[in-house]
Amino acid sequence: MKAKTIRRIIGITALVLWAVGIVSKVTLGNDDILWGQLDFWALLFAPIMTVIFAVMLTKDVSKGKHWAVKLGMWMACIIVLLLCLITFLFVGVFLNNHDRVWNNKDYAVYREYGLGIEPDIFVLYKRDGIVNHRMYRLGSRGFGQVKIAEYTTYEPLDLIKEETDWTQFESDSIFHITKFFRLSDGHPYKQDKNDSLLALINNK
Repeated sequence: MKAKTIRRIIGITALVLWAVGIVSKVTLGNDDILWGQLDFWALLFAPIMTVIFAVMLTKDVSKGKHWAVKLGMWMACIIVLLLCLITFLFVGVFLNNHDRVWNNKDYAVYREYGLGIEPDIFVLYKRDGIVNHRMYRLGSRGFGQVKIAEYTTYEPLDLIKEETDWTQFESDSIFHITKFFRLSDGHPYKQDKNDSLLALINNK
């Protein structure tokens, strides 16, 4: 495959990634995300593809040019590289705060990482095609570490059951916690209601 064709493919790919990332951020806002975090990955890889395209284009176009023209073209390329590096770092640091921990055909739960001493939180999203609409928080995760998180939804009962395996930091002990939330608005039920809610589920 010719270098020109490869460069063209890389350029088109970079353009598509920028379009997906920017359009999704503008149209979805801060609360909703694309399924599989396609918006994040698009914005993460777009600068990389742009850098490769800029270097290939500058190298090709500057052939045979006067040294002053070459210098100007490479300076412009360096500016593009710096802008892409800033974008890459910004996306990686500030937008990479979601991690999907569970999903089914209708819902998904993402872990949103806290900054500094802030605890992580789990957030329920409603699936609508390739868009995940943020619904509500399922409480903070405290200062332990969640190893496994599983969810079961009971729409006729307006319930969602959360089962998590936890470890305390610097400890190998694992303990299991079952919680219930109201599916419609995320209202948490007290744990002393677990037996009655489990009985209600088993009777359905």
